[in-house]
Amino acid sequence: MKILHLVTKRQYRGAEIFAATLSKELISFGHEIVFAGLYKNNKDVLNVANALNVDLMDKEPQFFSPNLALKLQRLITNEKPDIIQCNGSDTLKYMFAATYFLSNTPPIIYRNISMISKWMSGVSKRKLYQQIFQKVAHVSCVGDEAMGDFIKTFDYSNEKISVIRRGIPITNVDKIEARQNVLKRFNLESSNKLVIHMGNFSPEKNHIFLIDIFDRVKKEHPEIKLICVGEGTLYNTIKEMVVDKNLDSTVYFTGFERNVSELLAAGNCLTLCSLVEGVPGAILEAAVQRTPSISTNVGGVKEVLENDVTGFLINNFNKDEFYNKLILLTSNSELNVEMGNNSYALVVKEFGTEHNARKFEELYVSLLN
Repeated sequence: MKILHLVTKRQYRGAEIFAATLSKELISFGHEIVFAGLYKNNKDVLNVANALNVDLMDKEPQFFSPNLALKLQRLITNEKPDIIQCNGSDTLKYMFAATYFLSNTPPIIYRNISMISKWMSGVSKRKLYQQIFQKVAHVSCVGDEAMGDFIKTFDYSNEKISVIRRGIPITNVDKIEARQNVLKRFNLESSNKLVIHMGNFSPEKNHIFLIDIFDRVKKEHPEIKLICVGEGTLYNTIKEMVVDKNLDSTVYFTGFERNVSELLAAGNCLTLCSLVEGVPGAILEAAVQRTPSISTNVGGVKEVLENDVTGFLINNFNKDEFYNKLILLTSNSELNVEMGNNSYALVVKEFGTEHNARKFEELYVSLLN
C-alpha cells in the first residue's frame, strides 16, 4: 500500500512524532509512505527515513488558504495514495477542501488525539465539522475516553470509529548516567531531586498550576527542582513568572529538545497538570525510562496512568494533594522504583510500536476491502 500521512508541520511534537513512528513501522512492513506537512517547519525538521518527505506551504496562513488546498489536491493526484491519514485538525479541513471535487478519493482516516468537545466552540463550528466528518471513512482514537467524547459530540456512528492506542519506541537509557549528565547540565547538586514537565507552553497545559506548587516546594523542600521541556506561545510569559516569584534557582527551562529520553530517565518523576488531554504520550515516554508520573485526572490520562500503581492521579486540580504526592514520590525511593517498574511493564505490554502499526495496517486493509 501507499499511505499518505498528513501532519500540520514536520516537527517534534506529539501527533507528528506518533505519525512518524507509525510511518517507520509501516515502511518496515513493506508499505510506501508519503509524509507531508501542511506548513514548512524551518528548524528541527522531522523526517521519516525511506519516505517521501514534503511540505506544502512555506508558512502558516492567517486564514484558510485555497492555494494550500490546491497543492494538497495535486499531491494526492500525483502520488495516488491508497489510504490517507490526517493527524491534526488543520490537516482534516484542508483534506476536506482538497478532495471535495475529486472523484475516487482514497479512504480518509482521522487520528483523534484529544477530547474533541473542548475544541468545538459554538454550534456553527460543530455543525461544520459534522459535515467534514461525513467525508471520513474512519476515526481512530487514542483511547476510550476520547472515543466516547467524539461519539457524543458528533452523534457519530459506532461502526466508523475505534481505539488504536499509541505506539511508543522502547529505548532504554542508563538512569544513573542520565542523572549525572542532567545534574551537570543545570549545575545542580547530587542531593537534588528532579521533577520533569514535558509539553507545549500553551494554555491547556496549565503551567501556572505547577509554578504555584513549586512556589511552596521551594520554601519547604528546596532540594526538589523542576525542569520544563518544550516551547510555545506562553514560554516567555511562564519564564517571567518564574523570575517574578524568585523561582529561577528552582525551575529550569530547556526549550525545544529533540531527544527527551535522557531527561526523563534522570527525573524522579514526570508531572502533568493539563486542563485537557487525550492520552498523553509524555507519560508513556517516561514509563519507558521507568519513571513514574503524577497528573491531573483529565481526559484519557487514567488509560496510561494507574493510580497508586504507576503513579498518582489528582482529582479536581487539588494543589495540596498534588504537592503531597509529589513530595512522596520524590522522597520515597522504594515506592519510586516500584512505580517506575510498574510503568515500564505497562508500556511494554500495551503500547509497543509494532503492535500499534499492525492495528493500523489491519484498519487500512479493511477499508480498502
